[in-house]
Amino acid sequence: MSITIRPLVKNDWDSVSKIYSEGLATGIATFETEIPDWEEWNSKYIESCRIIAEKDNQVAGFAVLSLVSKREVYKGVAEITLYIGKDFRGQHIGETLLNTLITESENNGFWTLNAAIFSENIASINLHKKCGFRVVGIREKLGQRHGKWHDNYLLEKRSKKTGIDMKNILVLCTGNSCRSQMAHGYLNKLAKGKATIYSAGIETHGLNPGAVSIMKEDGIDISNHTSNHVDEYSNINFDYIITVCDHANENCPFIPSKNALRLHHNFFDPSKVVGTNDEKHAAFLKARNEIKSYCEEFVEKYLNV
Repeated sequence: MSITIRPLVKNDWDSVSKIYSEGLATGIATFETEIPDWEEWNSKYIESCRIIAEKDNQVAGFAVLSLVSKREVYKGVAEITLYIGKDFRGQHIGETLLNTLITESENNGFWTLNAAIFSENIASINLHKKCGFRVVGIREKLGQRHGKWHDNYLLEKRSKKTGIDMKNILVLCTGNSCRSQMAHGYLNKLAKGKATIYSAGIETHGLNPGAVSIMKEDGIDISNHTSNHVDEYSNINFDYIITVCDHANENCPFIPSKNALRLHHNFFDPSKVVGTNDEKHAAFLKARNEIKSYCEEFVEKYLNV
């Protein structure tokens, strides 16, 4: 029977944790020694790139990504975690999973993938090499597991289509709290690696929890975003500057990107709505949908996506 690849969801946790446990039992898969609960595991990995391989209606393996850093400059770099169930090893399922994850990562704007693999795990090292990774170094005696030191091979794959001749896009609002953060999230997803997205404010008000929540409902995680001041990006030459509120447009400081195309759209501000939880949710939903439509039109018109 053929292998089916699909998104990994919470209901898969029993199967995923069992496969992870089988990986722990090998002693050469990870420095970890205990199985986390779903909440701990879920918080560690990027929501947009989680996949399952099924064979004979059974979960045979999974692959996910985690950020290597929260710094803006590294937002397109992620580390791979891939496990295959013990009854499904040697059946090329890992190759199918890894190649699918590479494609998914590029579609989500990641340009470099890393893998850290125990030197004893020859099968995994060879799998990654087969899928286009190269060994960039060996970290000697990186850590101990049950009293034994292990070397780690560091492998890397640089995308040939994502992060190549990318456009720089700045989304600007007053406080970089809500509307600009939602636009940042959508543009990052929709640009499919053709642009590096930045968002900033002429002030910094912190990340709005309502924006995080409403974006999560549409499958986009912006919880790792930070609220940044526009001055932090003074050394970046932007191709597009999008202001998403009148206040930012009217009070925008000088941004030294002389060739930037400057666009403006005053989106509805859900953070100003006072009322019941349902009324607030409706407000954020309205703003999110307006911003999503704008971003879809933007990438089609300016990025040819």
